[in-house]
Amino acid sequence: MKKLILLWSILLGVYVIQAQDLVPLPVEMIGQEGHFAFTKESRIIFSTGAEETANYLASTLRRAIKYPFLTASSGQKRSGDLVLELLRNQSQLPKEGYLLTINTQNITISAADASGLFYGVQTLLQLLPPTIYSGHTTGWEDWSLPAVAIKDYPRFGHRGMMLDVSRQFYDVATVKKYLDWMAIHKLNVLHWHLTDDNGWRIEIKKYPKLTQLGAWRGPDEVLPPSYGSGNRRYGGFYTQKEIKEVVAYAQKLHINIIPEVDLPGHGKAATASYPEILCESDDVSLSVNGENLNLWCVGREENYKMLENIIAEIAQLFPWDYFHIGGDEVNPGPWTNCPHCQALMKKEGMSEVMELQAYFVKRMEQIVAKQGKKMIGWDEVIDRGNTDRQTAVTAWRSVERGLNAIRKGHPVIMQPAPFAYLDMKQTAGEWGHNWAAIISLERVYSFDPTAGTSLTPEESKLLLGVQAGLWGELLDRPPRIPEYQLYPRLCALAEVGWTPQNMRVWEDFNTRINRSHFDRMYEMGIAFRFPPPDVHYTNGMLVVTPPFPWAVVRFASDERDPDLHDPVHHYPIITNEPWKYRFAAFYRDKYRSPVIAGAPKVYQKPVTTVELSFPLRPRNFESSLTDYNPSTYIRSARTMIAGDYVIYRFAEPLDCQKIHIVTGIPNIPIYYVEDGEVLYSLDGNDFISAGTLVYGNLSFTPPKGVKAVKILMGPNNYALQTAFMDLYIE
Repeated sequence: MKKLILLWSILLGVYVIQAQDLVPLPVEMIGQEGHFAFTKESRIIFSTGAEETANYLASTLRRAIKYPFLTASSGQKRSGDLVLELLRNQSQLPKEGYLLTINTQNITISAADASGLFYGVQTLLQLLPPTIYSGHTTGWEDWSLPAVAIKDYPRFGHRGMMLDVSRQFYDVATVKKYLDWMAIHKLNVLHWHLTDDNGWRIEIKKYPKLTQLGAWRGPDEVLPPSYGSGNRRYGGFYTQKEIKEVVAYAQKLHINIIPEVDLPGHGKAATASYPEILCESDDVSLSVNGENLNLWCVGREENYKMLENIIAEIAQLFPWDYFHIGGDEVNPGPWTNCPHCQALMKKEGMSEVMELQAYFVKRMEQIVAKQGKKMIGWDEVIDRGNTDRQTAVTAWRSVERGLNAIRKGHPVIMQPAPFAYLDMKQTAGEWGHNWAAIISLERVYSFDPTAGTSLTPEESKLLLGVQAGLWGELLDRPPRIPEYQLYPRLCALAEVGWTPQNMRVWEDFNTRINRSHFDRMYEMGIAFRFPPPDVHYTNGMLVVTPPFPWAVVRFASDERDPDLHDPVHHYPIITNEPWKYRFAAFYRDKYRSPVIAGAPKVYQKPVTTVELSFPLRPRNFESSLTDYNPSTYIRSARTMIAGDYVIYRFAEPLDCQKIHIVTGIPNIPIYYVEDGEVLYSLDGNDFISAGTLVYGNLSFTPPKGVKAVKILMGPNNYALQTAFMDLYIE
């Protein structure tokens, strides 16, 4: 009999998990018999310290279920009540852990701390119909809950997301929205990247020009247009009052915020506002991000006083223990011939210029400690080996670098680019960077921050947790692209941080996402990525498989992206022109998946020569513009000026249907021509306008006999380098 009862419990537990599809997956979940039903008399009874969470739960339930859900700090529990209690014996559960029990009479959430209670509420809400998140109910929802017992707690204490607001600026309402979604997924840290080369986003009262000048870019600003900001004034910043508002909002959601001021590189917003912080150097070499004049002078003592004042103002706005100083991707060129830096090297007995980086990090440790904070930096900050052991490391270059930092005794947050940089492409043809990896949902889920390595108990304490990074270079368009890049990949990262490694199975997670969590995200208002169909062209037939059996796939047959007015795909399509077809899956006719072509288009490859009016960067060759290799390109050695040009000349007059001009790096919309016109010539000398480039691109249909195509630069190009590639000729 006991074996039968145990088997029945296990089967019930499996049923509950499959039916509810929680994300992240709880540690223990066992189904029971029966259901709990809310009534108009249902109350929320809470213990001391739980009032805020009780009010959060009550307001959420009221919006959707429309019952009063009165809250009370005392009183006799009765049937239909929900009970939130903080346990007196805190050793019963790990930090942030909770017990959720649902029976036919009551719902009880118990926890050792307020965060655990809050996460128990998040699990409870996921057990309800998805419209609980929007309040836009249909009237057909079943608000009863299956009886269940859940014991849950996180794998790691740090489960975060890094948000870059320098390259793209997000207002307070948007940041709050991201915080809401983080909390639902049991993420508890926002790493707020507040300053970089392309914008200073936090008010500093002692240095007002940091936001008066450094928060803006445009033709007449100290910072030029970049990353899609266009020929206009673009930017913004958070006042200290707004920072306090966001911090308070996050605290109610049990989210801590780590501010980052990126130093000593990535500092162009600061150096353009206060040029006196630069080195006395003629070095104008570019950083890895294509910027110059963006490095704080390490040899100027007055710079440390300025930094101390800046950090003092910021530190008092953020109550949590940590302060992030960046420390990554420093281009030391200006230090090599700056008299201040060279004098410091001589004084300190340094033999290598990068010892100045180590010196700077030590000074920042002291400044941050003076404010009662612990310092965090990107993994470069420990490269010289003299960093204080309590300085934490955000490992971005690889998991192994993070593990090496742990072995050196440093606390580590794992944010390795090949798994956790969610600005990366999700497939080869999608929006985003690809330098770290093409990062699919499955790849994020495969991330193990220990990389299968057995850490000692002491080393395990130093692995603080994991976080995702969302960098803003390519997030200026299309609308709501940050949400598309984040979700559902951030759901996978949340489960990496919460659920024990031995419980995580990709197929199970993917099933939970498609069966229930797409619906939840839809009701949360997230513009998430919906996966595309699989398309194959075989034996003259286009065979299309939807991403899920229930998914709707639409298609267009005229080389355009399908929309809601196009037919639904049901059967294989017979055609000898598969490249004309485009397919996409649609979620509730609102969110469209990436568009998949029926077959790659075949382009002409005429013999071509080129003429350039500008110099190229080292190891760049004109032949890259005429080899018809889609992966090769050139970069200019300077900023484009009005009148600069690229001319493509064809050995024979061209007869074609269309010519596509695409500038920038192949498949990555960066370093494109910001202001330019395309012209064509029928005699090789006189040119006729075909139109202006939009985001560096233009397609046009030329007359027969084209002998040359010219890209002519206008006056409003600001990038320090511009990239060009082959023509695409149909």
